[in-house]
Amino acid sequence: MRPLSQSLLLFSVMLLATAATAASLPDFEAQYRLEQHDVHIGTTTIALQTDEQGHYLYEFHSQPVRWLSWFADNELSERSRGEFHDGSIRPQQYHYERSGGNQRIARLSFDWHSMRVKNDVAGSHWEMDILPGTHDKLATQLGMMLALGEGKEDVIFTVADGGKLKEYRYRVVGKETLDLPAGTFRTVKVTKLRKDIDQETIIWFAPALHYLPVRIWRRDSDDEEYQSDLEEFSRSLREKVN
Repeated sequence: MRPLSQSLLLFSVMLLATAATAASLPDFEAQYRLEQHDVHIGTTTIALQTDEQGHYLYEFHSQPVRWLSWFADNELSERSRGEFHDGSIRPQQYHYERSGGNQRIARLSFDWHSMRVKNDVAGSHWEMDILPGTHDKLATQLGMMLALGEGKEDVIFTVADGGKLKEYRYRVVGKETLDLPAGTFRTVKVTKLRKDIDQETIIWFAPALHYLPVRIWRRDSDDEEYQSDLEEFSRSLREKVN
């Protein structure tokens, strides 16, 4: 079985996003069950908080199940702070921390006046240019929900990731009804478009929950498969946003 820290990281990069107004999504929290080979290996929580000034705090946390934590104590946390600016998500700070045997800390600070981002990763410091609309990889998790809510079927994100600007591309490929621990949902099925055909990512989003991702499946180049299913979610996701 792949080390748990890698499994949790895979989930972190599977959920994706783009721009919108502050009123497009309610504050919410959701919890997922992470499995590998049908074995429960971890639990993941995501949460969004916003204020009336258009600022947001979006957090991700993943940890191993109790029985697995005896020999794999890795936990993964990410945090994105920013604002909704001119109808777009504009990140200001991004923080990543992985604990345990493979400890790693990364921080990104966005300077929109100079159009640069400062990177502080594992003790190394550098800056790079960014483009308008650039996201950190966690903030993009919100945008896919917003893009689907606007009826988009092909979505491209520019992301500051690993010291580079990368493009994340997604496409709607169908609709399915899923029975999950959190309930039964009609979903929009989305695939990540990759140059590397040895890897595959599919995400199912529920329109009834503001297009919250309710299932995430990934196959790696070594044919390892991972799946996350929605277990619990905030009542606010059932409410209409004006």
